[in-house]
Amino acid sequence: MVRLAVAMVWGILLPVAVQRFDRRRMSVAMRARTWNGATWGAAVYAFGPLSMLGWFWVTRPRGARVWKGALAAGATLACVEFIDFAFVRLVLRASADGGSSLTDVSLAFAATTAFGVVLLGLFELAVAVRARMH
Repeated sequence: MVRLAVAMVWGILLPVAVQRFDRRRMSVAMRARTWNGATWGAAVYAFGPLSMLGWFWVTRPRGARVWKGALAAGATLACVEFIDFAFVRLVLRASADGGSSLTDVSLAFAATTAFGVVLLGLFELAVAVRARMH
């Protein structure tokens, strides 16, 4: 159950972060083509990393839609899978050391979530620094 929660949270957070970053780099004309807030939220919630396909389909010219969307969707799926792998590895290590308890699972959840929060914080810091440079 906790593993599902980790995958679900990161399956939503990563596409939102990437799409926010992408939106900041867009011209005014490209930004006008993006989804409104309700459509964007529904797409990210319903499809998670696969919402990258729709995001690039809507925001990119015809030639780049498919390959950029597929690349972005694959990259975000790979990140979610890496986080899931790290979480499972922490839980398995805790269970091998003497039996998995609710505390061990909670600590593994906290560790992977803290890793993700730090990763997203660094991402937002990089975006802020880049924005100040331009």
